[in-house]
Amino acid sequence: MSSARLLPGAPVAEQVLSEVAASVAELRAAGVTPALATVLVGDDDASAGYIRIKQRQAAELGFVSPHVHLPASASQADLHAVLADFNADKTVHGVLVQYPIPGHLDYDRALAVLDPDKDVDGMHPVNMGRLALGLPGPLPCTPAGIEALLAFHGVPVAGREVVILGRGATLGRPLAMLLAQKRPTANAAVTVVHTGVADWPRYTRRAEILIAAAGVPGIVRPEHVRPGAVVVG
Repeated sequence: MSSARLLPGAPVAEQVLSEVAASVAELRAAGVTPALATVLVGDDDASAGYIRIKQRQAAELGFVSPHVHLPASASQADLHAVLADFNADKTVHGVLVQYPIPGHLDYDRALAVLDPDKDVDGMHPVNMGRLALGLPGPLPCTPAGIEALLAFHGVPVAGREVVILGRGATLGRPLAMLLAQKRPTANAAVTVVHTGVADWPRYTRRAEILIAAAGVPGIVRPEHVRPGAVVVG
């Protein structure tokens, strides 16, 4: 019996960052300085830490990173005003609203205000529609990362049976659309199943590639996996 092979993500990230750095250098040489704006609402320590990491990474790649930190008491109108300003600023090319935001605010309403071409998370309704239609646009980061991971490690996807356990809007559903598209690193037969299906292991056991996206740690056990399958969790 062959032993399992780990598909590490770090080399994939390094390759992507190297490609981004080269693109940034070309843009700056042409007189364009890429700008990734960030918005933080409230004082959640974890969210503030994520923002610092993103800003540091942006600086290392040659981006500028304008930032707005709103208090936890900010209104929906306050948040929309910040996004409208970034929409109108032609020097800002991407905007990221750190999630979660305080409970009295509606993240989806705020996202709808954002210019879809500046939506770096790829979650604006327009961008989800573009994904469904196979049109160019910003892609949700985790689904795009999973496709890149499989491609980097030479895992064939085209024509294979992919089962995604989980139907969430940030991972399961967009990943299904992405991997079904006609592209060398996709073009799969994709099934989406979820924990609301009583016998969901019946589907996962037939998968050649299984994506665990249900948000439940440890939900996929060895008996749920076809021997030799590729598992991403």
